[in-house]
Amino acid sequence: MINQEPRQKAIIKPLRTQPPKRSETERSFDKPFGTLGGSVPTTNPSGVGETVYDQSEPSTSKKPSLQVNISGKRKSDEAHANKQTTKRQRDAASRITETFETETKTEVKKIMQRVKSKLDDLPSTKLIDFLRGKIQMLEKVKKEIVGVFGKTGAGKSFLINTILGETKLLPSGNQGACTSVMIQVEANMTDSKYIAEIEFMTEEEWKEELWSIFRDRSYEDGNDEDQERDDDDDDDDDGKISALYGKDGRGATLEELMDRRHFSEIPEFRLSVKKIFLCDTAEELSEKITCYTRSDTQSDTFKRQYWPLVKCITIKVPNSKDLLEDVVLVDLPGNGDCNKSRDEMWKSFVGNCSAVWIVSDIARATSEKESWDILDSTVSLFGPGGECRSISFICTKTDDIEENQKADARTCILRRNETTKRQVRDKFNKQKETKKHFSGGKDFLQVFTVSSKEYQKEKHLQKEETEIPKLQEFLRNLNDRSTKTSDYVSGAYGILSLIQGANSSDKTDNKEEVCQVLEQRLKDGIKSIGQTMDEAYETFERCLSEGVRQSEKSCEQVMNKVIAPKGKKGGGYQIMKSLCKNGGVHKPKGKKERRRGINLNESLASCMRRLIDDQFKIHFPNEGKRGPIKEQIDHFTLDTNSLVGEHKEVSLHLTFLKTEETVLKAKLICDLREKKKKIYSTLTESIKDTMHRCYIRASEHTGKDALKRMKDELHHHMKNNNIFQKAKEDMLDCLTNLKEHIVMQLKCKLQEAMDLSLKTPNSSFLPDDVTVEYNKMKMGYEKLMGCSGTVQITPRLDLHTNTTTFELQSGNGRKRVQVSTSVTMLNPEIVKELTTHNRKPTYRLQCPEAGLFQCSSTGLVFLMEGKGNVVYRMTQWDSSFLGSMTPAGPLYSIDCPEQSVRQLHLPHCMCDEKDDNLSVAHVTDGNMEIVQPLKTTATHVIVNITHLSLFGLIRNWFSFLPVRSQVLLFFRPQGNRPQQPILNVFLLPKNVPLCKVEHQQRGSTFIQTSSNCTLSPRGKYGLCCELVANSRIQPKSGQFDYDYSPNFHPTFQVFLDGMSGAENIRLSLLDRGSNDQIVWDCLIPTDLEAPQVNPINPNPGAEAELNQLSGEAFVDKHMADLIQRVTMVPSVADDLVTKNMIQQEMYSKIINASTSQEQMRLVFYAARTGGTRVKSALYNSLQIYEPHLVQDLCKIELL
Repeated sequence: MINQEPRQKAIIKPLRTQPPKRSETERSFDKPFGTLGGSVPTTNPSGVGETVYDQSEPSTSKKPSLQVNISGKRKSDEAHANKQTTKRQRDAASRITETFETETKTEVKKIMQRVKSKLDDLPSTKLIDFLRGKIQMLEKVKKEIVGVFGKTGAGKSFLINTILGETKLLPSGNQGACTSVMIQVEANMTDSKYIAEIEFMTEEEWKEELWSIFRDRSYEDGNDEDQERDDDDDDDDDGKISALYGKDGRGATLEELMDRRHFSEIPEFRLSVKKIFLCDTAEELSEKITCYTRSDTQSDTFKRQYWPLVKCITIKVPNSKDLLEDVVLVDLPGNGDCNKSRDEMWKSFVGNCSAVWIVSDIARATSEKESWDILDSTVSLFGPGGECRSISFICTKTDDIEENQKADARTCILRRNETTKRQVRDKFNKQKETKKHFSGGKDFLQVFTVSSKEYQKEKHLQKEETEIPKLQEFLRNLNDRSTKTSDYVSGAYGILSLIQGANSSDKTDNKEEVCQVLEQRLKDGIKSIGQTMDEAYETFERCLSEGVRQSEKSCEQVMNKVIAPKGKKGGGYQIMKSLCKNGGVHKPKGKKERRRGINLNESLASCMRRLIDDQFKIHFPNEGKRGPIKEQIDHFTLDTNSLVGEHKEVSLHLTFLKTEETVLKAKLICDLREKKKKIYSTLTESIKDTMHRCYIRASEHTGKDALKRMKDELHHHMKNNNIFQKAKEDMLDCLTNLKEHIVMQLKCKLQEAMDLSLKTPNSSFLPDDVTVEYNKMKMGYEKLMGCSGTVQITPRLDLHTNTTTFELQSGNGRKRVQVSTSVTMLNPEIVKELTTHNRKPTYRLQCPEAGLFQCSSTGLVFLMEGKGNVVYRMTQWDSSFLGSMTPAGPLYSIDCPEQSVRQLHLPHCMCDEKDDNLSVAHVTDGNMEIVQPLKTTATHVIVNITHLSLFGLIRNWFSFLPVRSQVLLFFRPQGNRPQQPILNVFLLPKNVPLCKVEHQQRGSTFIQTSSNCTLSPRGKYGLCCELVANSRIQPKSGQFDYDYSPNFHPTFQVFLDGMSGAENIRLSLLDRGSNDQIVWDCLIPTDLEAPQVNPINPNPGAEAELNQLSGEAFVDKHMADLIQRVTMVPSVADDLVTKNMIQQEMYSKIINASTSQEQMRLVFYAARTGGTRVKSALYNSLQIYEPHLVQDLCKIELL
């Protein structure tokens, strides 16, 4: 999710206790991890606005249950106030802890990004590939799914809206059946847009469903004595056809219904791609998706509804990272779907639910049959056949009370809530068939009584009493960001331990000795797990053998019971026909949807399942006890810690093996959970496969006695094909495969880790010294696991005065740093060891002290809290992060080893500084967040930062506002045709650094000219070339792409076939959208030559001269040349007046002068009058706006 909160944090005072002295090494690494350490702070109960640190563990005790017997309002109010105070204190501590963990993970990701870059630059070896794979695995996180079930009108959508703080996200209210399709709600981690992704069934699947509807309506043999027709079955079919086709669907043939004109508004359906909506508000998104959810409108005019074609809708909500970063809420129908593709998706969702919410109106929570039927019919899917760890009954509309109760509404509501909770628990405890699937842990069943209306209005209840906050806390706990942070940091620490260990030790006999010990422990651990798996196999074999015997004896009775006619004379034909046509499954339609469907395969497998259920619950529990197999995996260990004391020289290798063991065991437990779902479903699936051909044959029976002949076909097949014995063998095979998987994963993965860490000779092909990264990682790991040290808070900056004051927290108290807000221009140096002919230049800006420093090449400005070297380069945007946004500037990779950068000023090109479409993107190791700008000036976007990685400007893709732009010209001869040169013309945003384009255009001559203009993104422009008779231009029209890609391509190319006789060339840029109005033009000379350019440093001599020559001396020495050759005088004057180097009166004179020479003479007059200060500022301005001229003059001086 993208966080749009300002990245400013309050200053926190530590306890006034003297911290223990620490080594210089520890103190040196406090700076990079300054924001990471510390114990968990809690709010000072004195209420003076100060935060203190509590060294004890935060309380994990549960809140006391609400007492309805209220002795008096005053006592109740006091108790409630005390509870609120405690909650605020706990929330304050929790927020700071979360901030601490988030910043730790961010810093660790930054370290791993640097390590990954080092690995990517190395040749591929087994060890290098292993390390790369481990770093990639760190990012893989499985999301938890919460399945939300409930009858239409129970308030599911309203509940989800309220929990997420979105009043109009999902359609709710009096709109009929609003959620016939599956809707999953997750966090938008990319930007601030509300996104809906609509997945359709395929065209072939819809055609098959229509064919099924036509087939059910007509029977080939009209003399079939057993066939009967229930008009109720047509309700759902007619509803789908009328919703999608309206009157056109009445009496239409299959070919007519599949005509493409019906789908003209949804081309995505025919293309089998998702339809995507991007909206600024939840209300706008809800309105757009209405026709894709089931909405029974009462409108007299037909409006086409597309919900019959929809499989699933994914809604992504911004600013919901706290609740949904790793959690998905899925609004599910109660009993699957008649459509095969939708039903398979429904089963997948249900089987993957970590938690199940059953939503019901509180007035009918225990009496409403449908809610309990949903639980009963799906329990095998999310219980033993799934991974559900908790069931929650959510009773809604608790504010809906009788009129005569409103005088004492709060007491009545709370009393009924407590009564309902007790009744729901009692009824659940009586559901023996449901409860048998679970171990019944303490918190497995939870009952919530909620009121969405009261949460929003607080008319009778406080927010806490509505229990909406409890559901929000439920999601936070499921989100479990703390555990995921610990897992990530632990894994990263292990990887760096391996690299550091391999770089700091040699292959010795000690390694071999350690390796032998670990290999023996591995064998012993695998043997113990294998024995447990064998015992499980024998247990299930006994249960299944008895199940086969009983199933063969009772199968005919079971089948007759399943398909017996109910309420219809001679019935059963339609049910049997549907069963055989759909692989043994029949799902009622229309009004019959409330009845449970029929699955003959499950019914036939029920006897075998009943006999294994108890053992399955013991061996593969979702909740409560761990089970013998999981327990064996948990207990498995190489016990590397016991070897560290005797073998300190390989302690880092052992640290890696310990983390590798932890990661592998966690993966095996996840694999166990997934594979046990397949094991449980094996009985049903095996019977379905064995019966497949029989079902097809039976479905072909028609005419007289067709029902009897279908039954006989099924009985005969079951009797002669040993379907139950095969089901038993298939399930036992799955258990064997599970054992082999666990054993092989432990053996192969850990043996590989031992070989690479203890048997692989140390190689020069490992990354260079990673000691700095390792020590930073170690400190972050120890602080996260041990919560020691002190939290350092990001400073607040005051930009409304002439100075900026930093307030920093350290172990020795608060430190103030005050710097001037005036900007010092510096020339960056190219870091040659990081820059090659084929690689983008990497720059280093050496900032000598605290202050504001600007790079003369890129325009970046850094606010430093102290001395530091800022290293940066431009890199490529990843379009997958951007969503509906588009780059509004280059993406910079920035680092500062001293960690002294506190503010970043990014150049922008917007004409209006108040444009609110502009945002700052912060990319850290595969995640992007939007950082709220502190301020936007006419030229820069300013943002506070706590750590460095990738930063860039982005804006709304749909914005077409004009931007400040530049026209860059590069002159290039054509190899062996020097008389036919090419002029490359680039149309680029103003904040694309010239140095970046020049680096790509090595071998061409950059033509210095007035480049400023204003262009519209994606606007069409043309180029006109005059005074050269044989010039050709391609293309005739080009688009201004607002491009920040890593490789820039000319918008136009001018082929100058005959320049002899012409002294100048006039170029004009025409706006095709405004009747070819001229938006830029210039006059350039024809006597141009391409220079010989060094790809690393174009002018090595000039660089030396620049270092030797002060600004004042340069201006004095080259005054005559500067007067004649400077063309960007207005820009230089703008810079000088902005910095208060010249008065407004002098500025007006310079701008109004008729020639550039006269303008420069006035500039020099002002410089001489102002002295050294103004001359130095003039020199800095010339470096920005006339860099090539400055380099040329320095080069001449050296000759």
